[in-house]
Amino acid sequence: MEPSEAKRKRFSRLSEEEIQNLVEGKDSENTRKATKNAVVTFLAYWNEVKPEDERVKNIESLEKIPKKELNGLLANFWPNAKKQNGDSYKKSALMGIRFGLQRHFLLKREFDILSDGEFSKSNQIFEAAIIELKRQGFGKVDHHSPISKEDLEKIQSSYNPSSPDPKSLQQVVWFNIMFHLIRRGRENLRLLTKESFAVQVDAAGKKFVYQVVDELDKNHRANDQPDDSPGEGRMYERPESPYCPVKTFELYLSKLNPALSCLWQRPRATENFSHSDKVWYCNVPLGKNTLGTFMSSISKELKLSQKYTNHCIRATAVSLLDECNFEARHIMRVSGHKSESSIRSYSRRLSEVKQKEISHALSSACSVENLESTSTTIVAMHEQTSENSLGRNTVPNSPVIIQNFASHNQKSVNFNEVAFFGANVNINFYNSKLFCIPYLGFIALIFFLMRISRLKGAKF
Repeated sequence: MEPSEAKRKRFSRLSEEEIQNLVEGKDSENTRKATKNAVVTFLAYWNEVKPEDERVKNIESLEKIPKKELNGLLANFWPNAKKQNGDSYKKSALMGIRFGLQRHFLLKREFDILSDGEFSKSNQIFEAAIIELKRQGFGKVDHHSPISKEDLEKIQSSYNPSSPDPKSLQQVVWFNIMFHLIRRGRENLRLLTKESFAVQVDAAGKKFVYQVVDELDKNHRANDQPDDSPGEGRMYERPESPYCPVKTFELYLSKLNPALSCLWQRPRATENFSHSDKVWYCNVPLGKNTLGTFMSSISKELKLSQKYTNHCIRATAVSLLDECNFEARHIMRVSGHKSESSIRSYSRRLSEVKQKEISHALSSACSVENLESTSTTIVAMHEQTSENSLGRNTVPNSPVIIQNFASHNQKSVNFNEVAFFGANVNINFYNSKLFCIPYLGFIALIFFLMRISRLKGAKF
């Protein structure tokens, strides 16, 4: 054995600073940014209300404030917190600042400003400040808007399968992966490589694209369970469609620059490429900010109905699956959500289509034209005997119901057995479920009474 091998240490020896950096790095980048912004905002308030000789310039000063003084500062901070332009924070933003300060003091001073009894006063004032923001109209949460059906069609039709170009090909492949695999908005896009996704064939011989490489994201960190996964989604081929997502993905991979492993590479300018070229992309990766605002750029370029963000794609996919009655646990396996409550936050929102349907239904109910033309007449009894369409006599003194639903459409139903033998039912429907459903229920009740009375041949 060589002396160098005998002296080799088995374990590494990290310094206190390195260990501290390791602890701070366990949170996602967005969490670290939110924590830092919360602390910076609180320090700005401190320097504004404190005398000049007590002002501070660094975050380390917070580690020296006694709990009692910190409680008093927080108690005054919550109702007076404002944005840089002087506007009030929204309820969700102020709650975000509070959680950021909570994380900071837990990490740096090992106490919790939310549960520690010494901060009861500031917590009570925080709750009062939140209620006041709600009263002033700052309680609304701005959700990411799902992409409309019309805009989805524009995105797909922007790619010309018969004459593809580097830019539109990349845009449609990027969108398809984000949409079908329900990826998070900005996370890890810059880190994806050609090996991150692959094409495979299932037992039925159908091709699909799936994510090969596991990744660290906001929802999947140290507390992951063994069976947790960032996503089990598959993007299946559509052989009959020229817009087949697998076909476009394979074309995109075949045209990438072989000298670069990144999945998202800068497209060559249209004037500098030919369809016969083997490489359509430069030896330069797309930047982090470019990928982070990719959907916004597509919205502007294609003149969509509004400016969408990357996360709008995820919101659209989850909302569509929920409307199609997929179970939350199945959606979670594709989207990577950690709890069903996260999925329900999408299902609680009304889609634009449903909003229109509800508005039209309510408008129809109070329309002057409909109110004037809709009538219902009930003639209780009649004593005239007549021949029905089957040649049978109707029952004397049977009820006659005439329902006029002010409609242009009429449906006839004939019953030829049991208690309804020979019964004819003519119903005039108004073109709205709002009117049809209660009247159909009323008719069903009459049929039930007929059965009990064993009436035969009655005409309704």
